[in-house]
Amino acid sequence: MTEETKQAGYPDITNQGYLSKLHSFKIDELDIQQLLRTLWRRRMIVISTTILLTALITLVTMQLTPRYTASANIMLETRQSNVVDIESVVSGMSAEMATVLSEVEVIRSRSLIHRVVDKLDLMNDPEFNLELAPKSWYKSLFDLETYLDRDLLVSMGLRKAKLEMNETEEEEELSAEVAEVVLSRLGVEPVRRSLVITISFTSTDRRKAALIVNTIADNYIVDQLEAKFEATRRASAWLNDRISGLRDRVQKAETAVEEYRMALSDKIGGSSEMTLQQISELNSQLILARTKRAEANARLRQVEDLMRTSGDLTSAAEVLSSPLIHRLRDQEAQVLRKVSELESRYGSRHPRMIKATAELKDLRASIEGEVRKIAQSLKNEMVVARARENTLKQNLDQLEDKQGDQNQASIKLNELEREAKATRLLYENFLNRFKETSEQQDLQQADARIISKADIPLEASFPKTKLIVVVAFIGSLLFGVIFVFLMEQMDNCFRSSDQLEHYTGYPAIGMIPLVTGNLLGRKVVSRYPVNHPASTISESIRTLRTSMLLSNVDNPPKVIGVTSTVPSEGKSTVALWLAQVCAMSGQKVVIVDCDLRRPSVHRSLELENDASLVEILTEERTLDEVIQKDSKTSLSVITGKVTQANALDLLSSGHMETVLDQLRARYDMVILDCPPVLAVSDAKIIGQLTDKMIYGVKWDSTPRDLVKTGVRAAKEANIDLAGLVMTQVNVKKHAKYGYGDYGYYYGKYKDYYTS
Repeated sequence: MTEETKQAGYPDITNQGYLSKLHSFKIDELDIQQLLRTLWRRRMIVISTTILLTALITLVTMQLTPRYTASANIMLETRQSNVVDIESVVSGMSAEMATVLSEVEVIRSRSLIHRVVDKLDLMNDPEFNLELAPKSWYKSLFDLETYLDRDLLVSMGLRKAKLEMNETEEEEELSAEVAEVVLSRLGVEPVRRSLVITISFTSTDRRKAALIVNTIADNYIVDQLEAKFEATRRASAWLNDRISGLRDRVQKAETAVEEYRMALSDKIGGSSEMTLQQISELNSQLILARTKRAEANARLRQVEDLMRTSGDLTSAAEVLSSPLIHRLRDQEAQVLRKVSELESRYGSRHPRMIKATAELKDLRASIEGEVRKIAQSLKNEMVVARARENTLKQNLDQLEDKQGDQNQASIKLNELEREAKATRLLYENFLNRFKETSEQQDLQQADARIISKADIPLEASFPKTKLIVVVAFIGSLLFGVIFVFLMEQMDNCFRSSDQLEHYTGYPAIGMIPLVTGNLLGRKVVSRYPVNHPASTISESIRTLRTSMLLSNVDNPPKVIGVTSTVPSEGKSTVALWLAQVCAMSGQKVVIVDCDLRRPSVHRSLELENDASLVEILTEERTLDEVIQKDSKTSLSVITGKVTQANALDLLSSGHMETVLDQLRARYDMVILDCPPVLAVSDAKIIGQLTDKMIYGVKWDSTPRDLVKTGVRAAKEANIDLAGLVMTQVNVKKHAKYGYGDYGYYYGKYKDYYTS
């Protein structure tokens, strides 16, 4: 960046920081306004796309065959009403979602659909039997068999070869195809959080749609009843077979019990209960006998112990308890008193004393004899008690042996009785179940019921013309918007100064309107600022001139070049108009046509071209001999000419620099019409000799990549670019696009200018 530019207040556009700030500024500022501007610029594309697509979709929708959808509702029954208090062979349904979904699949089962197809004779219906349906023209148009033989298509792999089938197989295949078509039109959906299932069917005939739905629902109910009836029938048949076998088993088991009981009675006799009673009685007697034997043994032991120790048995319990002994003791006591009295009276030798002593001795002998009898009786009692005990023990042992035999026999008898009882119980259960199942065949209930039959639909379910048109309009509008943005992204030209600055990094210092329509036919374009000094074009040139003067207020540029990217961008016209406006403002200006490949200034000003810049550079003419004056302005002109010599050599010679130095000294401003940057290298040489270079870009024409390449080439050649000028701007379109730069105001405030 030059010092003069810095002093003028222009930003350093070559600085990367400025470019990044500029870029971020653009990103932040575009937003909604930029999007709306884009849509507004290309609104006709959006409108035409929306109208065209909406009309096309509406037309296609109107050509579609209407379809009608009928629906019926079925509710699963989880509660069963029992006419008889018996358990069903097939239990009722649960309320789980898995059960509902299972019934949905039952309704969609092929077996049920085949029954509906057969019942309604859908195999002869062209709507479902595609072989009977007439082929539409558009299907024939896209069908390869219309143009090629089927065998050829099969050989190419575009068709499947038909398998050889008999009549039955063909009918089954056709039935399967019809069922597949019916399934594709059938809808079975569970109603959320309920036991209701909705069955719907779509057909081109509204009555047929309702008929098929109701038939499917009825067949589903019948299928449930038939399934239960078949299950009951199979259960009854199986129970009947089982009962016959169980009856024989019961008879055999009960016969075996009776035969064994009779054989047991003959062998053992009596019952086990009687033997147990006898054993119980014998046990009681044996206990008593053992007790008596123990008592007798105890008394005998006492007597024997007394006899061994003292020999006096009078203290024995049995002796003491004997009445006879008591009497003899009493008598002994009396005799002893008597003896005692007699002895005291008469002495021991007295006869009465001897008699009394003898009597006492006899009494004591009687007592001893009686005592010994008692001892002997105790021994006898002991023997009898022991004999009785042994007898009872033998009898008890015999009864216990008998009881053991009876118990063993009873175990087998009980086993036979249990088997007979279990067999009879099983037989009775099967017999009762058989009777219940036989009665239940006529009492079966379906696990579902139809809560609403399908009515004939009044309106078509497809196509929803209004909805489709609305959706088509919205979709077409969105498509048009997307298409516009795609076009905007694919657009590779410049239409605004913001775009120029964003993509090139250099400021846009002017926008030159396009001379269009009738103006172009009636007016001389090259002298437009002269003939129309108050026009928008003249104002835009004056704006460009002001921008150039302000680029360095203290030392304004004197040698200004005008170039472009490629030819036909209006750079020569801009150079000429700028020279004319400067001349009209009172400055001494000269324009030099430096485009020695395609010179155009002399034709625009209708001047002779005998003496040109070529003659000066080849030193065939002097500067004064070459300079021409414009008849309508004070503008000096040095024309250019196509030369046989290398134009680049002439322009890069020292003579060119000398000529410019002379012109710089004699004129206030020197305007150089330079060749395009990318066309030839001449502009790069000339640009190094200028103070500033104006870079022209044709509005909505020059590709962005070319402009970026040209600007980069100028920068690499060290050309001091003052900025970019957008040329041939269509002011009306630009104003409609609403870019917001000063080109917008040229169109919006056109009343300020004259054409």
